[in-house]
Amino acid sequence: MVQNEYEYIEFLVQSGLQENSAYSYGRYLEAISTHLNIVIGFSTITSDEDVASIIENLSETDLAQNYKNNCGTALRAYLRFVGESEPAYKSPDEIVNPDKYTEGAKKKITVNSYERDNSARNKCIEIHGLNCAVCKMSFKETYGSIGIGFIHVHHIKPLSEINENYVVNPETDLMPVCPNCHAMLHRPKEAISIESLREVYDEKASNN
Repeated sequence: MVQNEYEYIEFLVQSGLQENSAYSYGRYLEAISTHLNIVIGFSTITSDEDVASIIENLSETDLAQNYKNNCGTALRAYLRFVGESEPAYKSPDEIVNPDKYTEGAKKKITVNSYERDNSARNKCIEIHGLNCAVCKMSFKETYGSIGIGFIHVHHIKPLSEINENYVVNPETDLMPVCPNCHAMLHRPKEAISIESLREVYDEKASNN
């Protein structure tokens, strides 16, 4: 699990990294978390020594050396993120009511952004799985080990339309989608439904 993943990616983009590269950094951290069975967060990445220890453990895995190098770069960037941020994430044992996931609280970075509760994302994936709800793509099946654990999570009601905290239901309010389908869901001025996009996808697929 990678804590504050959305904020981390936003931090990278605001630091000048291209958005695609920023998302790749997030995938590298997810791969580290999966392969080493660790949580990457404010309590585990606090110093250069923490990063060095994780990289050493990662060296013993069967990941390609190039990929390990990229993982190290992503970890060092996460350490910078930790150093310039205040933890907004509460670990599962700190959540008072584990069945309720509150989202939408604004915090100031450079512009206002809505906090996303990572536990809600994880619960969504636990319920719905890691396949895209529109095209059924599995990143693990398509890309192998580098795709393990990767998927976007789509908010049925965009957080930008909410001006106060609300309790999100990971089963009905969130759905896993691949980045392509996620982009298409939000491409119209008003986001379209997953069901509508699935109909478009299925129709195009049947004609090919």
